[in-house]
Amino acid sequence: MAVALKEDYQRVLDEQKKEVRELVMAGLEQIKEGKTKDFNTVCDRLEKKYRDEAISN
Repeated sequence: MAVALKEDYQRVLDEQKKEVRELVMAGLEQIKEGKTKDFNTVCDRLEKKYRDEAISN
């Protein structure tokens, strides 16, 4: 039972890491497209989006 829970936890953790990487890459793409000049602004926006999404789930 403990092994199954650990595997589930690791799977969820891996999925969350993948989501974070995708959000960062999306932010970098916005910078490349000239939609923003300030990387901190992009990071703040992505962090807020991700935090709000995590709370709503």
